[in-house]
Amino acid sequence: MFFAEQIKENYDMYSFIKCLVARYTTTLLNYFEGDDFKTTTLKSVELTTGFFNFSGLIYIKHGRFSISLPQQNMDTLYSFIVEPNGWFGGLTLMPLPHPFLLINEIENVELLYITKSRLTEIADANPLIYKWLLNIVADNMPQWFQAPLIALSNKKIRVIYCLATLLPLNKKDMGTIEIDSSQQKISNICGLSRPRVNEVLKELEHLRLIQVQHKKIIIHNPMALFKLLDEANLCFYDPREINST
Repeated sequence: MFFAEQIKENYDMYSFIKCLVARYTTTLLNYFEGDDFKTTTLKSVELTTGFFNFSGLIYIKHGRFSISLPQQNMDTLYSFIVEPNGWFGGLTLMPLPHPFLLINEIENVELLYITKSRLTEIADANPLIYKWLLNIVADNMPQWFQAPLIALSNKKIRVIYCLATLLPLNKKDMGTIEIDSSQQKISNICGLSRPRVNEVLKELEHLRLIQVQHKKIIIHNPMALFKLLDEANLCFYDPREINST
């Protein structure tokens, strides 16, 4: 019961922050000029699959990608997924060390991008931009905090959590759902080897919860799949709550 209440509290706060970011975005984008944000792709801003040191602010128009922070031994990665209609890069103006991250494109991404130098210029002239950027950071934090907890879980929880986060956000119809994602992409997101991912997927197929096809996974019973996450520590971010609203 404690964890259920904690999840509810964190989700309510997450919803509040999302509304706050949306409100600030509508107001503060008036400070930008029409050509500040360029429509581009991950590749053109050097956010291709592999390690990168990100600098700038982006808004995802279409598609999704995962951001992973490698451990020191490079064996375990934990990831979170950047969703459409979301911002990333709120810390780019902060005097913090920016680690090299690993990115994997899940779906073809189209984004708006503004460079750090231009963003600094606008924020120095309009200090409220800094407050907006901090709200963007707060919006990303639940998944950031949740990711290392999932990395400590067993392989089954890690794969099921990945599948849950790959579901379309706020989907009302929780019948059969198709996810356009290969086993290799799931492996990249989970930080697990492909054979270990395959073991879990075969087990879920045996339970008739999913069906694995070429570059596609069909989830036949999302609610039963969600139930398997009851044993996971989801105190910061619970994708089941996001998809049940």
